[in-house]
Amino acid sequence: MIRELSVSEGNFIAFEVTENVSEEEFGDASDKMKELIGKYGKIRLMVRFPELPIQDVSSINNRFKFIKNNFNDIEKYAVVTDKNIFNIAAAIVDTASETDVQRFSADDLEKAVKWVKS
Repeated sequence: MIRELSVSEGNFIAFEVTENVSEEEFGDASDKMKELIGKYGKIRLMVRFPELPIQDVSSINNRFKFIKNNFNDIEKYAVVTDKNIFNIAAAIVDTASETDVQRFSADDLEKAVKWVKS
């Protein structure tokens, strides 16, 4: 499941991802991000992962396509999770793109919001 968090405002959008994310849910979230990119040029994104979502192979391909096609439109990206696997992904994306990516622990949600909005 993916849901937008109430802290979203302006060019900052925040989501929480739990369990499996359906193609429809991902499509709705990506449409919202594309709408904000169209309006602001660049967005700031925060995604909270309380657990590691399991994805089927076809849905992962669509998510990577979205990231590949839109990542330069994301100015800052905060990943909020206690799952260490996201450290590797955040480091790769941070060095391979112009997007500033940081991972925050689940207890640092407020700190993540402040960082990504600044």
